[in-house]
Amino acid sequence: MDVKEYPCISCHTNCCKEYTIFVNAHDIYRLSIGLGLDPENFLEIYGAKDFDLGIKVKEGLVDLALKQKNGGCIFLEESRDVFRCTVNEFKPSVCKSYPFQMQDGKLTQMSDKMCPVDWDTKEFEAMMAIHLKKDEEEWKFYNDLILEWNTRHWIKKPLSAFLRFTQDRVAFSLKFEKS
Repeated sequence: MDVKEYPCISCHTNCCKEYTIFVNAHDIYRLSIGLGLDPENFLEIYGAKDFDLGIKVKEGLVDLALKQKNGGCIFLEESRDVFRCTVNEFKPSVCKSYPFQMQDGKLTQMSDKMCPVDWDTKEFEAMMAIHLKKDEEEWKFYNDLILEWNTRHWIKKPLSAFLRFTQDRVAFSLKFEKS
């Protein structure tokens, strides 16, 4: 691969500034482990985007997203007029896959992207196809957890209980995968 500069090098990180970064159970797990923090320290709750699938907790019907700071993701830091992600090694999967999507079995760049350049999808197809499949599996896992939680906990418990429930399930699933 003969690329002089990856598109992200000259990026103004508009995606990190303009989008709300919604996260799933695996994202929360990776961030919590990577930062050594309790998930509640970096999560915000939002009114559920999809009223059929939101987390029913004492705090209401919610979705989880990363907090914002100075008009951007909490993990976006500026250094000498350049913005970069401070959790790049374990950033949320939606961040890893942006601005790509699978369409009819082929990797494409999203049409409503905020990227300043067009990517050569051929160079990234093998890597991104694997990542996007994993991302899809993690969101399905998370949606299944939400459905299970909402079915089992008709008396609403606090968000912290939901987070413990999801993190225990992710840890168990990862341990099970390794064995």
